[in-house]
This record gives sequence, C-alpha cells and structure tokens, in this order.
Amino acid sequence: MMSNHQDFDDIFLNQFSSIETERICLALSGGLDSMVLLHLMHTHLEKKYKIRAIYVNHNLNESSDDWSVFCEKQCNELGIDLTIKSIHPINEGFGIEANARDERYRVINESLSPNELLLTAHHKDDQLETILFRIFRGTGIDGLKGISHYMDNKGCTIFRPLLEYSRADLEDYANENNIEWIEDDSNKNISFDRNYIRNLLIPKIKDRWKNVEESTHRLSLIALENHQLLDEVAAEDLSQEPDPNSISISCFDSHSLPRIKNMIRFLIEKNEMDMPSMHILNSGLNDLIKNDEKSAEIKWGNHVVRRFNNRLYFLNKSETLPFLAPDDIPWSIKQSISLDHPIGTLEIDLRDGTGISLDKCSDHLQIKFRKGGEKISSSKQKKQKTLKDFFNEKKILPWTRDKIPLIYDNQHLISIGDFWVNEDFKAAKSERSFIIHWNTEMKIS
Repeated sequence: MMSNHQDFDDIFLNQFSSIETERICLALSGGLDSMVLLHLMHTHLEKKYKIRAIYVNHNLNESSDDWSVFCEKQCNELGIDLTIKSIHPINEGFGIEANARDERYRVINESLSPNELLLTAHHKDDQLETILFRIFRGTGIDGLKGISHYMDNKGCTIFRPLLEYSRADLEDYANENNIEWIEDDSNKNISFDRNYIRNLLIPKIKDRWKNVEESTHRLSLIALENHQLLDEVAAEDLSQEPDPNSISISCFDSHSLPRIKNMIRFLIEKNEMDMPSMHILNSGLNDLIKNDEKSAEIKWGNHVVRRFNNRLYFLNKSETLPFLAPDDIPWSIKQSISLDHPIGTLEIDLRDGTGISLDKCSDHLQIKFRKGGEKISSSKQKKQKTLKDFFNEKKILPWTRDKIPLIYDNQHLISIGDFWVNEDFKAAKSERSFIIHWNTEMKIS
C-alpha cells in the first residue's frame, strides 16, 4: 500500500513525463478504478492535455443505463467531455466476456482521433487476475506477460497508469477525495470465470501468500524479457523476409521445431492475429512445413495460415472465402469503374500504338469473374489454354483467382486484370489504343 497520497500522485505523474501526445481519452466504466483515474486526469493532466472520456454500455446489466447517467453526471461536474456508445455482445464460441471485450475495444478504436492516447484503469489486482485466468486456460510465455503497461492494439495506443497500484490503494485514494463509484453487482456472479478467480481464488491465495501481487509482477517482467528475447531470435531468423504477410518455407531450413514455431508465432503477432492454441498450431504445423498441397493450412477463429508454392501466407478468413461473383458488369472505358471490395478499380490510359487497340474492340466492354471452364485463346496460339492452367503457370494465389477481373469484348476474353492481353487485340504502331490499369490492394502472386 502507498505510504502517503503524495507518493500516490508522484507515481502517477512521473509516468507521463515521456508521454508525447495532445489528446488523452479514458475508457470509463464508472467503477472504482476508472473513477479514480478520471479524478487523477482532471487534477493533474487537464492543463497539459486535451482530455475526455468514453463510456461503453454493454447492455448486459439491467442497471447499465443508470451507469451511463452516472458517468455523464460525474464528467459534467468535472467539465470533461464524455462520449457514450452502446454494444450488444453475443457468445460466438469464446464466451460473452470475450465478445464484450472485443466489441468494446472496437467501438472505442472507432471513436479515437489520430494520435489520441487511450487510458484504461487496470491495476495490480487485475494483473494477478489476468495471469491466473490465462494459466488456467493454458498459456505460453506471451500470456504470462500479463497486462502491458503500454501497448499498441490494432492502431490504438493504450496506456495503463494504474498498474503500480493495488485496489486497496485506489480505495484509500477514493475515500480521501470523496470519489463516488458504481459497484457492479454482476462482478459477484461466479459463473463468469474472471469473477470466480477474483471472488473465490484470489482472497485465499492472498491469505496464504501475502506478497503474491509483487511476485506476479516480477513474473510478468521476466516473461516480458523472455518474450522480447524470443522476438529478437525470430527477427534474426526472418531477416531475409521483409514482408511479414508471406515467407518462404526455406526460412525453416536447418532450424529446430521449437525455433520454427517461434518464427510462426512471431509472424502471427506481426499480422495482428489472435494467437492459436498450442493444439491447433501443433496439429497443423507438419502439413504447413512439408505439404505443398492446396489444403495445407492452419485455421482458427478469423485467421488462416496457408501454404502455396513453397511459401506461407498469413490471411484473414474473409480473404479465403469464395467470391460471390456478380452478373456481367458493363464497362465504358471512358470512365473508371469501382468493383466490389477487395477487388479495387479499373481505369484506362489512352495511348497510340501500345496496349489494346480501340479499332479492334468496342469501347463498351464487359467485366466478368471466373466461374470455371474459361479458355484463353488467340489466332496466334496453336492450342487453347484453360484459365486454370494459365493461373497455375503464373503461380496466381488460389484464393484470389475468383476475384480477378476478366475483361471481355462480346465473347472474346481480351484482358485478365492488367497482366495479360489477348494477342488478337493488341494495337499496331499506328492504331489508337489504351492500357488497362487495375488498382487493387490484393496480392495475387
């Protein structure tokens, strides 16, 4: 426990000596910890930063609307702007708590302005609770790091200035400063895993091991150092692969299986994917390393790691789903055309004597997408080639093939995206012509 309230304030203020930002937003819940942090922000940060708060109504408690009113009243009294958002969590297989957390951060992220720092009110007791929770669910070194003091979360920078304080410290400060807060009665519901740990396990642990919070803090620091060391090893092993979205299988040559797993975990983090369970990673690893078939992949949640052409690709599940191709799309080449996400846009650049001849085709074309059985042919070819064979030759990524625009003039395929043009439609030197530009963020090979 803090020796006095001057120590309390000094520890808080010292953490902001190197924080360079103009805007700070507090994720406000109305509970003890966030109300203390709101008071500290108002007392110490208002002159240095533009501060505000955001409250997310989870709609999981019959009193949640009352809590919104409470937070609004408290912020009004302090002259702090408050944004209120509402979510409706559902259980998608990982528990309603996990979905509520994900949805809360999603709406908060959407509300933040560029370079705005998000403060959350996690404290020392939360750290113990989180590490125990992760141990019981099964975790690696990454999970033993616990709650990070300062972290980037999908473009949002999160700072937690209360991690040095225990709940007892916060209660002392709140009572000294006449701070009101909400007691969420659902926190007593031990059907939720975290509440079970908080209300039943931690009190017994503290009775037996008085300094368990400090011990857990040391464990989290050691885990953080070990995790950083493993990241350094992975970065060195992958030094010849600048793109974290795709790596060559040859990177794994002469490395042990634990070192290969470390590289894959490192890339999963780099791609901002949730970490798969040890069972999922281990069960699919052999196929990923040794099997170059189309089906070689690891899938979990919304993420996929897939092997193709001796490379691994780190993908969102949506990227691998079949594309629901629209009907033929008419295209007047005089105007650029925007296609469904993630395909992008098509536009042309008028030329003379290079690209596709305007005299050999119409300026009103059709855009189609692969359905199967398409042929590539021209009068100069001795034999027709299937589109499938062409894609195989060009090593086009299988999950992008049905998203590549095929440009037709009547029944003639004249262009595939902007990387193949039918010889029969190429312009002679004296002909008016155009070049197609396909603007897409998709990586197709």
